[in-house]
Formats: sequence, C-alpha cells, structure tokens
Amino acid sequence: MIFNPLEYPICLEFPLWLEETAWAEHIPFAMFLAAALHPRVLVELGAYRGVSYCAFCQAVKSLPTETKCYAIDTWQGDAHAGLLEEGVLMKLQAHHDPLYGGFSRLVQSTFDEALNHFAENSIDLLHIDGFHTYEAVKHDFQTWLPKMSERGIVLFHDTNVRERDFGVWKFWTELKEKYPHFEFLHGHGLGVLAVGAEIPNELKFLYEADEAETKLIRSFFYQLGSRINAVQKLHDQQNQIKSLQTYERVVQNSRMLRIYLILKEEGFGSLVKEGANKFGENK
Repeated sequence: MIFNPLEYPICLEFPLWLEETAWAEHIPFAMFLAAALHPRVLVELGAYRGVSYCAFCQAVKSLPTETKCYAIDTWQGDAHAGLLEEGVLMKLQAHHDPLYGGFSRLVQSTFDEALNHFAENSIDLLHIDGFHTYEAVKHDFQTWLPKMSERGIVLFHDTNVRERDFGVWKFWTELKEKYPHFEFLHGHGLGVLAVGAEIPNELKFLYEADEAETKLIRSFFYQLGSRINAVQKLHDQQNQIKSLQTYERVVQNSRMLRIYLILKEEGFGSLVKEGANKFGENK
C-alpha cells in the first residue's frame, strides 16, 4: 500500500491544546493514526498535561469517529516527567470537558487500578507514556496486552532516549523481535507496535516500508511536527518572559531593594538621613 497524505488532511490540523510537552512533534502522526485506525476504544496511560491526549481527541471530534477515549493518570508526575504543580488537572479539564466530554474521560487513577474497567480484547489503540524505566514500561505493556483487540496498536513514547534510567528503548528492542513495528526517531522517539493478529490495511504501509520509504515517512511527519514544536517553544519563551517581568516588578517595588540601592549608591548616612526625614514628616 502507498501512503497518500492527501487522504488524511487531519494530520495537517493544528492542535487546539499546546502546553509544555515533549510530544509536540508527534501530534500530526497521532491525528493521522486516529483517522486511519478509527479505534473503537483509545486509552492513554500517562496523560501529563494532556497535549498528546487532546490531539487524539481533537482528531476524533473532527473526523468524526465513534471512538471512546480514556486518559489515565494520577496527575502527580514522576521522577522522569517531573512533579506536576497543583491545578494541572483542573486546567486540563477546563479545556477538555466542554469539547470532548461527550466521548472522552479523564480518569484520575493508577494504571493498575484502571485495568478492571476495560474488557479483554476491547482496546484498539493504547498509548503507553508513563514511568519510563525498563521494569515500569514492561509491566504496563504486559498487564494491558490482554485488553488489546485483534487489530490493536500500541504506541511507546521515548524509544530514542537512553539517558538516566530510561528503559523504553531496551524493552522496545525486545518487542521488535516479536511484533510488526515502525519507529519514529524524532521527538524522543515513538514506537508503533502492531500487537493484534489483523493489521488494518490503512497501516500496512508502515510495517511493509523498505529503507527508502521509511526515511520518507519519517521525514514527512517530522516536518509537520517540527512546526508545532517551534510554536510550542515560542509559547514557552513568552510565558517565561511574562514570569520574569512579573518578578522584576515585584523586586522593583520591594522595600529591601530600595534600601539596598540607597546603601550601594549613597552609603549608610543617606539611609539614616532619609529615615530621619520621614520621621520628621510623620510627626
């Protein structure tokens, strides 16, 4: 099968929700995947600030499909993603619920606790993006594998990260020996694993691609994702500038800074003199 991106214009759509994330460059592929697979049930393990999950939801709503979506997270963060500040889930809900509440749920739970809410062979698309040690990602895959359908696809983020104790790459190496697979190298790496007995026709081009075709597919989705990543970085810089400007105003208006400047520029005597003047004015 030849991949024709013109058949999937959804992958050109810009995300409505763009927060701090390492996933921005994969948003076009996420939207393509929702369109190509038309999953009946989509589950994301580790939603963090909701960028990847809301991209899936945006595609589901735009297409539209009959997909039921579930994001599962404690919204506390971890040693790899960092601890989340208070209010992240509430902020995400404010965006998510009005747009996607009819077919999507944000489930505040551990991954293991959520397992019993899904029937076996029911999930068509599973995105694993939780704690990234080898043991953790292997556990998540093995415990959720029975829930995957005969056309199931599993995504693994950070397959191309080998720093600290990230172990997704190691487990991904093992999985590639057993299942049809495709891997994007940009955006910290994204593994696309076909775990069902039936690979959907719309996705066969990924798993049948030769070396030249693989380069073209990777380049296409990288080019689309890089523009989103550039906008996200610009937003981050603008937010940082706003924070610094706020801090600057606070410091400039502080009494301690005024005392410091007087001492630095005019000496201790000027500070005493200013205090005496103010004391005289108050009498």
